[in-house]
Amino acid sequence: MISQIKIENFQRIDKEIQIDLAPLTVLVGENGAGKSSILKALHWSIRCATLSDANEKVTLEQMDYVPSKEFLELGHKLKLQNSSAGRHTTVTLVNEEFENTKISIRGSRNDAGVHVKIDGPLKTILTNDTSPSTAFIPGLSGLAEEETILAIPVMHRKASSGEGGSALRQIILQYSEQAGGTGNDYRELEDLSLWVGKVLPGVQFWVKFDRLRDRNIDVRFLTPDMKVPGQGYRVAWKSIEMAGTGFLQVVQIFAYLLYFKPRLLLVDEPDAHLHPTSQQALIRALSDATEEFPETQIVVSTHSPNLVRALPQDARIHWISAGVAKAEGTLVREKMGWSALDKELIIFSEDGNSKYIDSILSTRREIQNRCLIWPTFGKDSLPNGSKAKQIAKRMGVKILIHRDRDFMSNEDVVAWSETKAYHTCDVEYWVPSGSDIESLFVDVNHIRLSLGVSSAIAQEIHDEALSSFDETHIRTTFTHAYQSAVSKLPTIDGRDAVSRWMVLGGFTEETIKGKEFLKAVKKACGSVLPKHGLGQYMNRLKKIGQSDDNNPVASDLLDLLSRILDD
Repeated sequence: MISQIKIENFQRIDKEIQIDLAPLTVLVGENGAGKSSILKALHWSIRCATLSDANEKVTLEQMDYVPSKEFLELGHKLKLQNSSAGRHTTVTLVNEEFENTKISIRGSRNDAGVHVKIDGPLKTILTNDTSPSTAFIPGLSGLAEEETILAIPVMHRKASSGEGGSALRQIILQYSEQAGGTGNDYRELEDLSLWVGKVLPGVQFWVKFDRLRDRNIDVRFLTPDMKVPGQGYRVAWKSIEMAGTGFLQVVQIFAYLLYFKPRLLLVDEPDAHLHPTSQQALIRALSDATEEFPETQIVVSTHSPNLVRALPQDARIHWISAGVAKAEGTLVREKMGWSALDKELIIFSEDGNSKYIDSILSTRREIQNRCLIWPTFGKDSLPNGSKAKQIAKRMGVKILIHRDRDFMSNEDVVAWSETKAYHTCDVEYWVPSGSDIESLFVDVNHIRLSLGVSSAIAQEIHDEALSSFDETHIRTTFTHAYQSAVSKLPTIDGRDAVSRWMVLGGFTEETIKGKEFLKAVKKACGSVLPKHGLGQYMNRLKKIGQSDDNNPVASDLLDLLSRILDD
């Protein structure tokens, strides 16, 4: 069993990165973080060590797997050098006795290949040339239309290349122990059906290759939804090349596992083409596989929170960022569960629809990229100060609370924040200046800039929207909203709907919910714009509900977020 791997100077990885392994290990991180670099470094170094000649050299033509034909550029930033003291890639595998097996790869003279040196107790196992000790599965872009029988060494080289689509049928045939052929009929692949069926329930597989009559290997599959009532399976089954990409990658994973039983099964982003339910089923199946095949350790890279949520507790999980192992364990599981990996701040928003707050953040990408918006679908579901503080501490992030104003005064807002203990727990909050976040998108100037019309036309649109409301209905709606907002606050003079209505000026834009006023503004555009010969501007309506660099909204929110992030 390999307990730890160390990698230095390979693609995204500069200084040595150390990853502790379990039977099942998962790597998470954003695009370009270095997850795939880890898998490729392991596979490439071990394959080079296996294929090296008596002089410890491998040419490009001899490499069955290489991440790039510009292989000397695989070092981090600088080329691999051919001197023993120069820059080279190192991959170290540590066994359970804490003994190191080190693979060192450097350039060879005239850039003709690489010089590979491997030393340590795992050397014999890792460089076994009868069967690859690593299997790398980067995903299938498609399957070759035809596959004929290959000599075993050739098939192994094709499989090791990472281009599984050119050898998958051959591997399936070999694993089925029918290398000499199946005769003139199909043989059912019960083991493959069992393992793939853990992810895609009810699937069945068959293989056929008659050495006397067939040129190509034929693999067939059948899923429950393909079956025809009252008909045999041969009526409905299909050739394997007709399966989808996600389906084929699952087949490849378990075909490689069943045939090669490699020491390291390296699976790169298997979630990319799978439904979330299947993602979870896959990681559970891989966990089962580590028990059935105890000599095989599985390393998976993923972006999927769904996959991580289903990860068993005895599996290891590492967060990779900028070529560095940033964290592991419970913290990573929780951040992935929240989809908050690589985020520094969580905005708990009472709005179920986060498109408006996301639009506001989009005007400052450096802020947006660091924030996660988490809808709570109502103000009553917002975390209180104590809960927010616990989340911030446990997940290593900062917290901002967003709730709508609901016509409250600034004094009301402060009183509400005290009931939630935000001040005492040092939790920041933001309340828009209008009734809700949508109210920020309906002032005359925003309408003018969004549509590219004159101030007079924008004012006309605004006034027509206002006139479309019934004052009695608006006052009833206002009263209900305000009373609900302050119902749990201390009773003081002026904290009542009648007084607040008067302070806001009665029946005005200020006493209408922004959500409703925004709809009315868009409707008013339908009559005002054509009247002025601007009917073609109707295609700009969506801009009224958006913030952009030329027409920004809620600069106070952006400034607050900037301050919190920089503290």
